[in-house]
Amino acid sequence: MTSAPSPLAHLWTAARALFDRMRAAIGEAADIAKRDRLPQHELTEARRWLRTLEIMVRRLVLIEASALRRHAHALATRIVRLANLVAPKPAKRASAHRVSFRLWPRQPPHPARIRMLGPPVLVRDIWRDQNRAVQAQRLKAARFIRTPEPQRIASRIEALDRVLSRPERAARRLARRLHVSPATAQRIAAQRPPRHSFADSRLEDEIGARAMRCAHDTS
Repeated sequence: MTSAPSPLAHLWTAARALFDRMRAAIGEAADIAKRDRLPQHELTEARRWLRTLEIMVRRLVLIEASALRRHAHALATRIVRLANLVAPKPAKRASAHRVSFRLWPRQPPHPARIRMLGPPVLVRDIWRDQNRAVQAQRLKAARFIRTPEPQRIASRIEALDRVLSRPERAARRLARRLHVSPATAQRIAAQRPPRHSFADSRLEDEIGARAMRCAHDTS
């Protein structure tokens, strides 16, 4: 007996089709990584494509992770059964520059504390200002040694490809995150993809509505 198709199967299929359209529009990751630089219009287009797909995939993984939490025992049994039927594949050696897909947005920074104008008087204020100056210098230096933009774009494409190929791994990881930080679901669902001519508004609306329901169920 064949198992029933996943309720999200058509959404994942649509996301993969959009991913293929992106690769046709901006190029393959391997080709982009070989380039020294990208013209500004190509860089802008690549970033728009990637942000659209990254938000879409995060929401899909959120929906899958929420289902994992609701049906943990049944799914765990099924995973064990499948693991016994499928022979493990030899582990691949990870590249030193391999970038993982960011499953949830970064936590927004805390607002800076307001203090009186003028030079610092308290020792703690002096130390804080000195630490900020050191951090600013480190960030400025990091801009000169960080990975070139074409390689960063290529890494994001490859990270997306890995999640689209094995979404269940990402769903399990996000489910563990939601267990300790339920508010993460709200941050994922609240993200808004850029609206562009290549976007599928009906697909984004359906995924967005499902993700928002999952976020409310998790809270």
